[in-house]
Amino acid sequence: MAHDQWGTVLVTRQNLPSAEGQHPALLCMAPGGAVAWATDGLQVLGPQARFGALPLAWQQALPSQRLQHEQAFQALQHAPAQLAPQGSAAFDFAVSLQAHHPEAISAADLAWAEQLHQTLDQRCPLADEAAWPVAASQPWAGSRFDHAETLKAHQPSLLDLQTWCPGAARHLELGPAGELWSFFHGEDAHVVTQAKERAVLRPHGHLLRTGKHLSPDENSLTTTCWMDGVFNSMVTEGHVSANRLLSTVRGTLGHSRASGQRVWVELAGRWQLLGLPSAFEMRPDQARWWYRHDEGLLVLTLTPRVTQGIHTLDLSLRVQEGRPCRCLISHQVALHGDDGLQPGRLRLQPVDAQACMVRPDLGSPAAQRWGSDAGFSLRVSHGLDSVGDDRMLYADGQSRGAPMVCLLLNPVAETCVSLRSHLLALDEACDRRLPTLEHLQRPRWAEADPAATTLQDMLPWLQHNALVHYLAPRGLEQFTGGGWGTRDVSQGPVELLLSQGCHAPVRDLLLRLFSAQNADGDWPQWFMFFERDRAVRASDSHGDIVFWPLLALGQYLQATADAELLSVTLPFHPAGEATLWAHVRRALKVIQARQLPGTALAAYGHGDWNDALQPADPRLREQLCSSWTVTLHHQMLRTLADGLQACGAAALEAEDLRQQAERVAQAFQTHLLPDGVLSGYALFDGPQAQRYFLHPRDQETGARYSLLPMIHAVINELLTPEQAREHLALIKQHLLGPDGARLFDVPLAYRGGPMRLFQRAESASNFGREIGLMYTHAHLRWAEALAHWGDAQGFWDALLQTVPIGLSKRVRPARVRQSNCYSSSSDACFNDRYEAAERYAALMRGEVPVEAGWRVYSSGAGISLGLVWRCLLGLRWHHKAIELDPVLPAHLNGLQVTVQILGQVVQVVYQVGPKGHGVAHLRLNGQNLQAERQAHRYRLGALRVTHEEWCRHRGDVAQQAVLEVVLG
Repeated sequence: MAHDQWGTVLVTRQNLPSAEGQHPALLCMAPGGAVAWATDGLQVLGPQARFGALPLAWQQALPSQRLQHEQAFQALQHAPAQLAPQGSAAFDFAVSLQAHHPEAISAADLAWAEQLHQTLDQRCPLADEAAWPVAASQPWAGSRFDHAETLKAHQPSLLDLQTWCPGAARHLELGPAGELWSFFHGEDAHVVTQAKERAVLRPHGHLLRTGKHLSPDENSLTTTCWMDGVFNSMVTEGHVSANRLLSTVRGTLGHSRASGQRVWVELAGRWQLLGLPSAFEMRPDQARWWYRHDEGLLVLTLTPRVTQGIHTLDLSLRVQEGRPCRCLISHQVALHGDDGLQPGRLRLQPVDAQACMVRPDLGSPAAQRWGSDAGFSLRVSHGLDSVGDDRMLYADGQSRGAPMVCLLLNPVAETCVSLRSHLLALDEACDRRLPTLEHLQRPRWAEADPAATTLQDMLPWLQHNALVHYLAPRGLEQFTGGGWGTRDVSQGPVELLLSQGCHAPVRDLLLRLFSAQNADGDWPQWFMFFERDRAVRASDSHGDIVFWPLLALGQYLQATADAELLSVTLPFHPAGEATLWAHVRRALKVIQARQLPGTALAAYGHGDWNDALQPADPRLREQLCSSWTVTLHHQMLRTLADGLQACGAAALEAEDLRQQAERVAQAFQTHLLPDGVLSGYALFDGPQAQRYFLHPRDQETGARYSLLPMIHAVINELLTPEQAREHLALIKQHLLGPDGARLFDVPLAYRGGPMRLFQRAESASNFGREIGLMYTHAHLRWAEALAHWGDAQGFWDALLQTVPIGLSKRVRPARVRQSNCYSSSSDACFNDRYEAAERYAALMRGEVPVEAGWRVYSSGAGISLGLVWRCLLGLRWHHKAIELDPVLPAHLNGLQVTVQILGQVVQVVYQVGPKGHGVAHLRLNGQNLQAERQAHRYRLGALRVTHEEWCRHRGDVAQQAVLEVVLG
């Protein structure tokens, strides 16, 4: 806000209410006059700050433009003062906190500034220095991080890269000056040079885990490493939030330089911090940094290992060229649960000449949680000189109580630092009990076109990202880690594992899911998947959550016919137990009780899949219906019924579920398609809908079309063929942007934060994730709908829109981004919600750049892999049969894919006709296969081949078989 005397006055409001229902606000002003301002760290520090550059605010005036990105930062620039020689000047700033600011920020808040100004002399006795408390501490002595000299690494030459990464390079990415930015090589390696790291908004990062289990392993270590010299951070054992060893790098602007594990080397008589390397290599099970500098070449490699059941993170350092050098390795410890932010003494105890133990204080909450002997150990293979605390980081050698552990190494040419956790007792049976990564397979196709090669090179990274999200739920931007989202784990992991016939870990997942069910029959929004944290869970859930475990169970039963699972006895939370089938019945009662009176439609409850649309008015929970939740309800009923039939169990219940599904389908057609257009939401006050939202009749939200209910209605065949065709046309006309399918045709209105209908959609100030409307998870379901309809080219194009390798060639507005990880959204580069609303049409025309959103933390990576198997290659596994229903564009005619089917290596050869779908013939080793045609409402359905028929023609299992698939 502008003031005649003080210039700009900044006010920030917390739009989402606190636990007490309040909206705190902060006012900043400069009584002498503010001439410029900023609202985000990108404007103050700048993206180059993480490479040691001076903050932007030190180099130029603040931009005086509102930016609502992800790192809020209020900044005011005072009017300048001209000083005479030896002169001085005082610059006053004032800040006021208001506990509750119910209304949106407006010019009326200038009255607040007036009140603050009138009381400044009373509240800020600057002239009376005695009124200020004096801290009893040591004189300030800057740490190494305060004045760090960063090792200057050079952009690698082509000869360097050819030497470091031998073999053919693929998907070369060049910068504007022709410099090499990144490439792929080997089976699954991705290399990024420092030139690209300087060009991206989100820094390159990687997540690594120890072990290869396909079910959660409490002894597994997880770490986040970053290209710019963060070799380990947010190191956790098992639980990704509570059992933390090293601190997290919070933010992307380099302002937390001490977080995690950092390395210093002594070169030319000076200690230099390893920051931005020459190049960075990522593999699903390793990370490597190359530092080409004036005096030689340093190579650091991070490898997670499990040896005889012991999980370790090994960081090796090798002087590949040059003289041996001394090293200092610092670790910011986070054992006390504060992420290393608060001072706290640690117990450092030697183990032997090369190792030490790091333990929390006796009596601390950490020691109470794990025991007095808990902690972690650091072992150096050779060269260790001494171990110390934060004193090693200060020039005066005095401790400030920072939770740091430092290792000083004598000059070495090669060494390795191994981190091992001792928080939890070693489960020696774990390796024998849990299925492992080798049970998964990746399809491999030969001599495919460039786009197919692009997708194939993304597959190992989709698998890596999916397993991280499932087994150690965190992401590169998810700085706090998380619990198991009931909705999330029922989708991505289930679809990933079942699509590859990997059933044992799905069974384990279902046992954990149903053991977390509330005694009332519902589930929490999220929960913790290890028994010791069973009590840590959400207190409520959205209205769709209760459907997901039942849907996952139905999908598993269809694939396995595992009737025995239904009789397993499992607990409820917080008490009681029953068979899994009794758990199912209790959940079905909850669903029945939550239907809108007089209809078979599910009530909205606390929300649906779109977390941004939780109801702001509590009354809407009982009166609103989400059309998307209705499609999920119908899908769950049919799938569970088919699963029960497959395993020959509960025949009467299966028939009842089918009848319920039919009633839901009828109610869907009767109530949710006014004027022939599917509504996003319908408001009921009695048995008939009174108002519609996200529909052409909608007079309140401004949005007329909603993606999710339309695509899921097609996938679940709730629309007639003509209705489906019309709705697909509406999506293409109103909801398709240059970067993919968008949730609504326009953003929902933002009025400064106060909420009327929906919570985050009306309160979030950053135009990203669901608010930005291109949420990749939903786009993938759009791709699935196209495959189900039979639009082969559209399905292929939509699938490739989610692959970051070479994305700018397919999505013109896409800005440069990390090429080997899943992004949960595509975020338009708008400064704030107001600009997004004003210029949204320009975005849809492709005139606004788009950035990658949050990375890895999503069930979408698992869904992507499921789509490749189930829809693209058309391979689906049933308990007694194999189903084939590929959807392939015409230019992939002749595609050859190597997979495993029933324990045998099979080369699948696709002959693609003009339609790209509808299997006409199947030949195994030159012999026609007898198959049963499956029903399909919109096109020719899949062919199902029994295992008996398959085995009759497959020949010697030790020999490769050839399957020819002929499409219409």
